[in-house]
Amino acid sequence: MIHFRPFLLAMVLSVAVTWSTTATAAHLHYGWQKVDGLNLFYREGGPSDAPTIVFLHGNPAYSIQYEEVMQDLVAGGRLHVIAMDYPSFGYSDAPDHKAWAYTFDHLAETVSHFLAARGLSRYALFMQDYGVPIGFRLMQANPEVVTAVMVQNGAIHLDGFPQAQDPQGELRRHWRSRNADLDRRRAEYALHRPYPGATNWDESANLSPDVVLLNNASEQRPGVIEGRNDLWANYGTNVEQYPAWQALLRGLKVPVLVAWGSQDDFFTTLGALANLRDAPQAEVHILDTVHFATLEAPDAIAVLIATFAHAHDLR
Repeated sequence: MIHFRPFLLAMVLSVAVTWSTTATAAHLHYGWQKVDGLNLFYREGGPSDAPTIVFLHGNPAYSIQYEEVMQDLVAGGRLHVIAMDYPSFGYSDAPDHKAWAYTFDHLAETVSHFLAARGLSRYALFMQDYGVPIGFRLMQANPEVVTAVMVQNGAIHLDGFPQAQDPQGELRRHWRSRNADLDRRRAEYALHRPYPGATNWDESANLSPDVVLLNNASEQRPGVIEGRNDLWANYGTNVEQYPAWQALLRGLKVPVLVAWGSQDDFFTTLGALANLRDAPQAEVHILDTVHFATLEAPDAIAVLIATFAHAHDLR
């Protein structure tokens, strides 16, 4: 079912440190979970016995991209929501890349350990960008724990990933044989992003400068860009698994929600529609937003998720 609704129109160490001034079911609370020797930050809210939605963030963002969506959802009192920051992202620890392997396999393993540490054994997944290959690895390992699949601007088909379609293009060549110059350019870009201000702010992006400032501060911590570059060099392992993930989606037979920002030049709308080949039962909503749609249209996406959850049994 396709809905074109532009929003403008409408290890496991279970030791956690948590703080909150209003840690009730109707508000988010925040903390750090000790997992595999790392302190991993998380946001969580809603009744613990309600159906759970796990939000997996993209790059170079972190769990803050879901803050407003999660607040809207817990206000309804019918869902339990949680989002974590991956190692080196957001407020989580940033281990040195020489001591901690920044690969998608390793990230997925760490996320799996985090979910186990939080006592989560059955949940729906909402995935964006990097969250998609992490989430599909979780589903490959334990497909029976997933109650629903929700995707926002993250690919498992080359249809919507134009920069990766050419086997001889820069990205595919980098993933086969790492390009030191590309690493250098990515590092320069990350380390020299400016402090948000009146002279450099793009109001058309409709993002909060708070989000940008915190994102920059996180990525500019010592050693972080080296780990991020390792992870980007490993991205080719995701493209290699696209056929397997497509087959997985066909076999899951769970409810599927796709919410896609149409102004995303990196993961284009064709990627949203491609999911219908493997999940014809999917609801596809095309939004008039950019790559981080949950930051630009949080209320619209919260409504989509709440309506979807009400229509399906996510337990």
